[in-house]
Amino acid sequence: MKRKTLLLINPANQLRPGFHINRATRNQPLSLGIIAALTPDDWKIKLIDENFRTFRYYEADLVGITAFTSSAPRAYEIAALYREKGVPVVMGGIHASMVPEEAMKYVDSVVQGEAEGVWHQVIDDFEKSMLKSHYRSPIAPVIDQPKPRRDLFHPGYVCAGIQTTRGCPMNCSFCSVSAFNGRHYRFRPIDDVLDELEETPQKFVFFIDDNIIGYNEESKERAKELFRAILRRGIKKIWLSQSSINFADDPELLKLAHQSGCRMIFLGIESENDDQLKEANKKLNLKQGVNSYERVFKNIQRQGIGVIAGLIFGWDTDTKESIRQRARFALRCGADSFQTSVLTPLPGTQLFDRIKAENRLIHNNFPEDWNRYDYYEPTILHPVLETQALDAEIRKALRKVFSPWAILINNIKTLFRTRDLWAFWILSLNYWHYRNIFLNGRENPGS
Repeated sequence: MKRKTLLLINPANQLRPGFHINRATRNQPLSLGIIAALTPDDWKIKLIDENFRTFRYYEADLVGITAFTSSAPRAYEIAALYREKGVPVVMGGIHASMVPEEAMKYVDSVVQGEAEGVWHQVIDDFEKSMLKSHYRSPIAPVIDQPKPRRDLFHPGYVCAGIQTTRGCPMNCSFCSVSAFNGRHYRFRPIDDVLDELEETPQKFVFFIDDNIIGYNEESKERAKELFRAILRRGIKKIWLSQSSINFADDPELLKLAHQSGCRMIFLGIESENDDQLKEANKKLNLKQGVNSYERVFKNIQRQGIGVIAGLIFGWDTDTKESIRQRARFALRCGADSFQTSVLTPLPGTQLFDRIKAENRLIHNNFPEDWNRYDYYEPTILHPVLETQALDAEIRKALRKVFSPWAILINNIKTLFRTRDLWAFWILSLNYWHYRNIFLNGRENPGS
C-alpha cells in the first residue's frame, strides 16, 4: 500500500525579501516539526521552507501550512495551487488562529490554537474523508509536546529553537501571545527540555519562550531549576532568550543563566517614555520606571550576558521630538544591541481592535495587505503626524541607531561591559542582521 504524503510548508513574505538575508538569525519552523512528530509513522513527510528555498510544487495527499500575519498572503497563494488540484490544505499558526473565518475562505481546514490537542483528530478525519473546516484546540495545563522532527529542518539554520514555557498574563496592547497561548504561564517538563537540548545538533539555541523567567517567584524558581539541570547534565550550549526587565533583579538567577550558557537576552523596553509605556500596557516597565533601564542593563552585563533592547516607534503619543529622543536614548542607554520596529496592529491584539474601530488602518485590503504588517512601515494613521513624515522621521532615527560607527563604538563598550569575547557575536548581530533589516527593507517597500 502506498504511503500517504503530508507536505508541510513554511511560507515567507514576498514583499520585502531583504528581511530574509541573514541565515544566522532565521528561526526554525518549530511548529511544523512538532506537527511532523505528531503524525503517524505510516505517513511520508516533506517540509518546504521558504526561509531557504522558494516554493516549488511537490505532490502530496495533504498539505499543512503555518503563517505569521505578514506571510499569510503567500500561504493563501500556495494553498490555492493545491486546492485547484483537489489536495486538501490545513492551515494553523498565529494568523489563522486569530482570524479563522478569513483563513477558512482560502484553505479546507483551520486548526486554531496549539496543535497537540487536535492533530490526531485532523489526521483521523482526513483518513476517513471527513475533514472538518475548523478545529479548535483546548489549552492544556501542562505543555505535552513531542520532540520536533529536526531532521526535516534545513541544515542552514545556525540556531536551534526550543520552547520551555507558554502563555503570558501581561497582555501588552500590541501582542497576541496571550490570545494564542493563554494568559496562564505553563511549564514544559524540564527533563523533556533537556532531552531535546541534548539532541539538537546546533551549538546555538534560542529558547523561544516569551519570558524565560516568567512572572512570579514560582516561575523564577523553575527557571533556576532549568539552568541548574543544564549544568548537572553537562550540556554545553550557547543560548539566548527573551525576558521581562526583572531578569536583572536576582543575582543568583543571572549567575545560573550565564553558567548554563546564556550569552544574550532580549528585553522588551519599547520606549523610554511613560506615555508610550502606558499605551503599550507595559505595567512592569512602568512600575520599575524608565530610569531603571541603565541599571537593569548593567546588572545583566556584569554577569557576561549581552542585552538586546526592543524599541518601538510610531506610538500615538510619539512626536518628531520623541522619536529623535528614542534614537538618542538608544545610543546612550547601555544596551548592546537593538531590535527596532514600527508599531504594528496585528489581529488578535487590543491594538488592532482599537485602531480598526477608529478606522485608522492605512492598509485594509485584506488579505492582500497583510504582507505589509511586518513591523517595517507605518500601518496606522497617526493622530498628529502625516504618514510620510512619520516614516521619514523613523528612518532618520534608525540611521543613527544603526550607523556603522555607532555599532562599532557600542560593541567596544560591550566587550568591556561583559568581558566576554562573545561581544563579537553581538557585533555580527547588530551589523549583519538588525542593520541589514533596516537597509534591505527599503529595497522593495511596496509603496
